Amino acid sequence: MPTPLSLPPTKPLDQMNRLGDMCRFPALVNAGATLNVLLTIAATLIVFARFGALPWALPCWIAAVLFLNLMPVAILRVIGWRAGEPYPFVEQMNFSGDQHRFPDWVYLAASANMAFWIALAWCGFAVLPPATALIAVQLLALLCTFAPVWLRPLRQRAA
Repeated sequence: MPTPLSLPPTKPLDQMNRLGDMCRFPALVNAGATLNVLLTIAATLIVFARFGALPWALPCWIAAVLFLNLMPVAILRVIGWRAGEPYPFVEQMNFSGDQHRFPDWVYLAASANMAFWIALAWCGFAVLPPATALIAVQLLALLCTFAPVWLRPLRQRAA
């Protein structure tokens, strides 16, 4: 009987159907996602410092970041999709070559995650000294977004 930390059997990218499947991503994929979040939080400080008093700035910034994150996926789906090409298993995906092959719900979850980190950072910058908020939110983001890699040995032992 699987424990809460154990993983279900492996599956191809197109068959991902639960958030727990993201725990199987290769460490490089988690590192790329983590770096993206950390850089976005840093850029959010710059945007907040310049436009933070404007009521439309936060939603516009979130929309711009999501657009920039999803545009490569849309382009790769148009020019890089090969019908009939087999999907790699989640654990074997290529960081750059397979980013456009997830089910659509994965992009929705990733977008919601990015919007959360931007909004949290924005709130932090509004109530704390900027350097303190930047460090605090980035440390929390690092811990949360890279946790699947750090917790992987625990899941493997439990299996």
